[in-house]
Amino acid sequence: MSVLKEAESLKSYMVGLRNYFHAHPELGLQEFGTCRKIEEELDGIGLEHFRVKETNVIARIDSGRPGRTLVLRADIDALPIQEANDVPYKSQNPGVMHACGHDGHTAYLLGAARIINAHRDDFCGKVILVFQAAEEIGKGARDVIDAGVLDGADRCFGIHFSSGIDVGKVGVKAGADMASCDRFKITVHGKSAHITCPQLGVDSVFVASLIVTQLQTLVPRLVSPVEGALIGVGRIASGTTYNIIPEEAEIEGTIRTFSKAVREKLSEAVRKVARNVAEEYGATADIQIEDICDPCFNDAQSAEEVVRSAQKIFGGENVLTTIEKRFGSDNFADFYRKVPGCYVHVGSADSERTRIAHHNDHFDLAEDSCTFAAALTSQYALDFLAQL
Repeated sequence: MSVLKEAESLKSYMVGLRNYFHAHPELGLQEFGTCRKIEEELDGIGLEHFRVKETNVIARIDSGRPGRTLVLRADIDALPIQEANDVPYKSQNPGVMHACGHDGHTAYLLGAARIINAHRDDFCGKVILVFQAAEEIGKGARDVIDAGVLDGADRCFGIHFSSGIDVGKVGVKAGADMASCDRFKITVHGKSAHITCPQLGVDSVFVASLIVTQLQTLVPRLVSPVEGALIGVGRIASGTTYNIIPEEAEIEGTIRTFSKAVREKLSEAVRKVARNVAEEYGATADIQIEDICDPCFNDAQSAEEVVRSAQKIFGGENVLTTIEKRFGSDNFADFYRKVPGCYVHVGSADSERTRIAHHNDHFDLAEDSCTFAAALTSQYALDFLAQL
């Protein structure tokens, strides 16, 4: 039986799991029920498991023969979104929803674990399964790395469902695939005064507005258009009423880049702009920049390996190798600090309902998504570990 046929035989199992996880979503670092369910399924397969910190579940499939090690990762956390879908598996947790497909990621990896485990006699080495917590808040991955889970591994592999790609197709991109993510918070300290006496105060709102405007000049002036980068502001907060100059204003946003050098350049430029603009108008600025995750840069050899396996599952015409890099981020990229690998985008759209963008309150997955993801993951594992 082909690996795709094996995955198709597990479709109802994976869809059932996906629907369970969808109905019981949990936020990052709070995935306790999700972890218990994962562990129940691993017990059913006969795989030993352990946790890293409180909500990362790790399991191994060991052939018992020396060989290479492949790390397979799925993220398991949900988002703080109130679901708007009216479906039987609708979220039962108010204000929390799987709006990015992590429920499906968890389900397909459990399906792949069953397939790979059934093929223990067909490969050498071992597979490490990582069910990672808290991807949406930039946590989990580095805890797994720090715990030594990736030590000695030869490759890592991960999948993200994509509502922008039809089910039955997959995007595999060598090189720069997804951006780094840094979160910045700038606190402008001014001086409060009545709005009619601006000369007696230092207007934190005015200064914050100038900083936001200046931030938008950095990318086109400092970064090559070919390289690409992004600075975006998502939150400005200040004041208590309409007629008082507020003492403080807060700006929060993100820096996205595809290289370490540009990332460092823009981080320093954000700091410089905030400090200089604030100083010019008698204010001060505190700047915090949080390193959320690295850019996702797929190793060329790993990508080539995945393409060969994907062609067996999807057919050559459905393996998309020229997809555009994207400014979305995923901390699977941090695994590349230890192990080369490849992160791919499996199509999850088969209707208008499943083409809705990620992080939307109507987001949903095509049922066949898990079938193709589990098949690709299993095929790649068997192909990679068959090589000595």
